[in-house]
Amino acid sequence: MVLRLPRELPIQWLIGASIVGMMLMMAGVLLLQSWLQVQQSLTLSLAQSSRQLSTTVEARSEALISNSRAMLQVIASNPDMGRPPHEVRPEYLAPLAAVLVAEDVVGGVYVGYANGDLLMLGLVSRLSPGALPEQQWTEGGEYFALRVVGDRGAGIESEMLLYDETLTLLKRRDNPGFDYDPRLRPWYIAALRTVGTSMSEPYPFYTNGEMGMTLSRRIIGDFGVAGIDLTSGDLGRQIDAFDLPPGARLAILAPDGEVMAQAKSQGGPDAGGTLVERGEPELAKLAAIGTPTPQRFLHNDKAWWGMALPFKVDGNSLASVLIALPEAELMADELRLLWEHLFLAVVLIVLMLPFGILLGRRLGRPLRDLGDQLRDLSRFDFVAYRGVDSRVGEVRRLSEALDTMVGRIGDFRRINLVLGSEPRLDVMLDKILAELLHVTGSCHGIIYLADEDIDGRFTAFAEAGGVTPQRAGADDTGPPDVICLPDSGRGPLTELRERLETQGYLVQSLRDRAGMRSGILLLARQREADEVDDRPWRIFVAEVSAAAAVAVDLRRLLEGEARLLEALIQLVAKATDAKSPHTGGHCSRVPALAEMLMDRVDRTRHGPFASVTFDRDQREAFHLAAWLHDCGKLATPDEIMEKATKLETRYNRLHEIRTRFEVLWRDADIDYWRGRVDGGDEGRLDAQRASRQTALTEAFGWVAEANLGSEKMSEALEARLNRIAEWRWWRHFDDRIGLSRAELKRLEAEPVRALPAEERLLADLPRHHIAWHRPCPPVRAGDTANVWGFDMSPPALADHQGERYNLSISRGTLNDIERFRIQEHVVQTIIMLESLPWPARLKRVPQIAGNHHERMDGKGYPRGIRLSEASLEERVMALADVFEALTASDRPYKTGMPLSRALQVLADMVRDGHLDPMLFQLMLEEGVWQDYAERFVAPAQCDAVDIAAVAVRAGLNHGAARSGQEAMTRALGG
Repeated sequence: MVLRLPRELPIQWLIGASIVGMMLMMAGVLLLQSWLQVQQSLTLSLAQSSRQLSTTVEARSEALISNSRAMLQVIASNPDMGRPPHEVRPEYLAPLAAVLVAEDVVGGVYVGYANGDLLMLGLVSRLSPGALPEQQWTEGGEYFALRVVGDRGAGIESEMLLYDETLTLLKRRDNPGFDYDPRLRPWYIAALRTVGTSMSEPYPFYTNGEMGMTLSRRIIGDFGVAGIDLTSGDLGRQIDAFDLPPGARLAILAPDGEVMAQAKSQGGPDAGGTLVERGEPELAKLAAIGTPTPQRFLHNDKAWWGMALPFKVDGNSLASVLIALPEAELMADELRLLWEHLFLAVVLIVLMLPFGILLGRRLGRPLRDLGDQLRDLSRFDFVAYRGVDSRVGEVRRLSEALDTMVGRIGDFRRINLVLGSEPRLDVMLDKILAELLHVTGSCHGIIYLADEDIDGRFTAFAEAGGVTPQRAGADDTGPPDVICLPDSGRGPLTELRERLETQGYLVQSLRDRAGMRSGILLLARQREADEVDDRPWRIFVAEVSAAAAVAVDLRRLLEGEARLLEALIQLVAKATDAKSPHTGGHCSRVPALAEMLMDRVDRTRHGPFASVTFDRDQREAFHLAAWLHDCGKLATPDEIMEKATKLETRYNRLHEIRTRFEVLWRDADIDYWRGRVDGGDEGRLDAQRASRQTALTEAFGWVAEANLGSEKMSEALEARLNRIAEWRWWRHFDDRIGLSRAELKRLEAEPVRALPAEERLLADLPRHHIAWHRPCPPVRAGDTANVWGFDMSPPALADHQGERYNLSISRGTLNDIERFRIQEHVVQTIIMLESLPWPARLKRVPQIAGNHHERMDGKGYPRGIRLSEASLEERVMALADVFEALTASDRPYKTGMPLSRALQVLADMVRDGHLDPMLFQLMLEEGVWQDYAERFVAPAQCDAVDIAAVAVRAGLNHGAARSGQEAMTRALGG
């Protein structure tokens, strides 16, 4: 049997074998090169990392010292520091305490005087262990002060003082045996010899033995020196912040061999002691070598790499940075990386083998693939087209032609998508123009739109492309920004077309559905395409322009309708405000505050609203709802809306009652003179008249007091009103003449009485019962006509104008019927808005506008729903409506509250389940209340506000209270 080899091998096997061979060769070369670069990169990486670490530590230290130097200059320039204090006062310590709070690295701030006095202030929390013999003496304190009095003839006196965070003295004790003369200290001497700020070399501090440096500066008048101790503990924290490799050793070494700082991860204290004492023999050997370049050295038969770099601050070399790493750990990463590369190469070879086989099969079937893809294109499946790559020239050219065709189809589809989906006219025109330039190969383009106000004027609305084309002999002025045509509707563009086509532009009219010119399109082709027949290009542009013209017409129509809708809504809101001179502005202030809250909710990226965002449709619906939230007030009677006293209807009926009191006063005079005529005793008659008139004066005062309304009428005043109401007066004129038909209708329920008729002083008569002139809205739960879900108790009457009934109102000026009529405005708002044919994206406008009087606990009106289960927009409206009402200063029945009181009332409502606590917290933390007050609240109402206390009062968490402090500071500062 003879084994015959195939004359042809499948292309997939040839390609697969080629890929495997190439991958093996590449893997070998890369692994060899990686191994050779290990040694070189090791040294370079160590040097770069070490220098970067040293530079970073130096930069951070320099920044800290710069801040401390600036604060030291402030202290030294303070005139209060010029004389030794005879008694340490808080205002004297305040500047020193500010330095301690501002910088964590400051160990102490002190002032030494020329007479040997010393005052030092430090934080108890920064005392090192063992710094004080009796460490428990500092318990409960925030600051400690060391005061030394020198040159007093009786030797040096020293005392320790302990203060709380407000610099209130807690206790003091003598500090015997503390022999410290600041004038002998190096920092003092250096400051006297230096102009400006002096910085010492690292040394252990006298007070606690901690390593650090001292900044010192002469104080004003040269009466002494101010100093700041900078501890080296911050250097240790900076070192800990670096991600050091395992086993790495790092330390900052002072010139005298003392360790200034070391990473806490290496064990031991932050600073102090020599490297040998701290158990760092590797770093000790590296310090002895002292090389500024990477150096390999041995310690206990173990290879290390290390280097020593100078540590400079303010241009002075104060210490050395020592860095040492085990060679084994450095090489371990490189070896592991080499093995990973080898493994990856093997994996890629295994994966590429079948890929090569599949690629070969694909190259062998290019025509079949093209046929399949053409079949997909005939089925309108443009996504499935991929094209082919073949070595056969005819197949390649066929594939390229199909690529161009599919690309043009895709471009046209994108143009149609933009025309049909982009809502904004300016964005749509920019996108369309960019697509036209891409599809047609044009270099420049402009779209002009007709001015809606000036006939025949077309303004450039969109422009794209680079340099405009220029041709020999053509006008180089280019297309104008504005085109004015005498006949903007149907006239030709002959003159404009002739001038611009000489510059290489196609001028194409954009006509709407009525055939009117709505715009003009200018397109310029690339210069190299000038000699090509451009008729297909012109036809394509004309077709796209026709579609674009319809889209422009539609967008402008929609934008015009949107502007009209906005104007109508604001018209309704302004009409609602104009209906009452005392509540004008409410319907415009509430939307402003509500939009402020929505903006803050949309922008915040922390707290409960971190993930909340609103799209364009949601914001539009909210905007409309905010402006229409009180449109139902158009149905609320003016006399109820503006009722400032209990007897007020269209006027204050207290004037009628005062006239009756005048009649009774006159009757008292008449009874007096009648008694005199009848021979009565003058003294007795005069006393009776005076008593009666005094009682009338007191009684009218009580009636007037009750008429004003209050938070709660007293029982005594109510009892007086009931007695006064039974007083009688005589009516001598017919009360049924000169009346309207409506008034006569109400009098039908009262019998006709002969004159003169006795009347009660305060009357409640059937004529005071005002019936509904229209059907009462169906608001009772269970009413079949109540399709809106209201849950209220409607009154039988539209109003009750009884004098005694209204004067007996226990709180405020509104009786129960009038309160319902006020609340009815929300019912009317919902009924009005839900009767409108809102589009789908605005369907929630009635819901948002109509629920601003609901409560979180479900005790609001008109539906009694729980706002805690409602949308965020509805809760925003509720909060905005209440805050505006509390601060409004244009109400006849109340004055605008100060900001502090208004926020307290809001806090109580939050705590009682009326308003959303999370929104109220956002309002406090983001300062929305202050932004609103700056625009709409009278200056007399803008008092100081303790936001932290308001947050606590509302039952918010402590974080909100702390955040409120910042807002309070901003408010007081403003």
